[in-house]
Amino acid sequence: MKRSNKRWTVVFLIFLATSINYMDRANLGIAGPDMMKSIGLSKTEFGLLGSAFFWTYALMQIPMGSIVDKLGPKVTYGVAIIWWSVFSAFTAAGRSVGMLLGIRALMGIGEAPAFPTNTRVISDWLPSKERGIANGLFSMGIAVGSGLTTPVVAWIVQTYGWRTSFIVTGAIGVIWGLLWLTSFKNKPSEDKRVNKAELDYILDGNKPETVEEKSHGLKWYHLLRYRNVWGILFGLFAQDYLLYLMLTWLPTYLVVERHMTLLKAGFNSVVPWIAASVGAVLGGYLSDRLIKNGWAPISARKMNMTIGMILSLAIIPAAFVTNVSSALTLISISLGGMMFANGGSWAIVADIAPKSMVGTLAGMQNFIGNISGWIAPILTGFLADKLHNFVAALVLAGVIGALSVVLYIVLLRNQKIEVKISGGLNNERIS
Repeated sequence: MKRSNKRWTVVFLIFLATSINYMDRANLGIAGPDMMKSIGLSKTEFGLLGSAFFWTYALMQIPMGSIVDKLGPKVTYGVAIIWWSVFSAFTAAGRSVGMLLGIRALMGIGEAPAFPTNTRVISDWLPSKERGIANGLFSMGIAVGSGLTTPVVAWIVQTYGWRTSFIVTGAIGVIWGLLWLTSFKNKPSEDKRVNKAELDYILDGNKPETVEEKSHGLKWYHLLRYRNVWGILFGLFAQDYLLYLMLTWLPTYLVVERHMTLLKAGFNSVVPWIAASVGAVLGGYLSDRLIKNGWAPISARKMNMTIGMILSLAIIPAAFVTNVSSALTLISISLGGMMFANGGSWAIVADIAPKSMVGTLAGMQNFIGNISGWIAPILTGFLADKLHNFVAALVLAGVIGALSVVLYIVLLRNQKIEVKISGGLNNERIS
């Protein structure tokens, strides 16, 4: 029987969702110069506005991870994207800093289930040897939504005003949410379009949960006993710090620091995000190739996460070069390296966690990662205001990335957390 390929349709759907997710987030950075003039915001106030989304987004990660594990991805994701898209559109109604802070905080609640759900879907729908490229593809949505849509959004802002751009991107998300609710199934076994050959392929090598594992009653904080968990938690923090600095500030940085027009900044912003897209897919593909060549999954993910974060350190020299083309090249290498690591960071969650806690660990990882969303936008604005340049802000992102390389090397071990029948966890704990 020829194997069907419904699993890749599912991967494409979550790639689209991630692209919409980050297009909504990036909209603020693109509309930033016009918003600052229209409402009268300082760089520090705009940084605070960029940070507000992450206050609720990060705080909701751990409960949302557990909700995804209990309710399943279909309802969780469908409701979530419609919620965040509506509040993204409501940004157009903002008339003051306080009102915009509230709207962005409510938008953050809606986006909270996205990455735990993506990780759970890939864990359920793909065998381990294909999860790297699958995670790379959905991670590519970060780059597509953050950067490749930038010229279009910049054109909408310049032609129709910044308020219109939020209405348009919000409408796109609502359409996707309705598509997801009508077409997705929580498990491949529930989808009639998945034939027996594909179902057997997906299940091959994926150990099913026992009744004891499903009912072990373990909590999210039990996972903090393990060194692998601490390694991936800080690793995503470092990746997200660079990501959210660029997501919030790149177009504005090019306008303010490199003296470009908004439309020119929009087009030039595409280049680093193209590099990020290539890095995401290449990193996932190479980690899968290592596994197919006999590497243990955790070791394969660790390799490309470490290499990617070493490449991300190009952000440090980018802070000092005076030539615009050189700065964009170094920023592109940095973002490409970060996204090379990012696909592995999400794939490794299913390699480390017990199957019934994949969403929970993904939520924990995204919580810690997105604490950087609280810090990076506002700290970057503060440093730019005080020092009248972005040098210190870019160097700080590089220092945080360098620390993640050290922790990957020191903490990550080829050991999966296993659930004991007695209700405990079995793995090396942090000594």
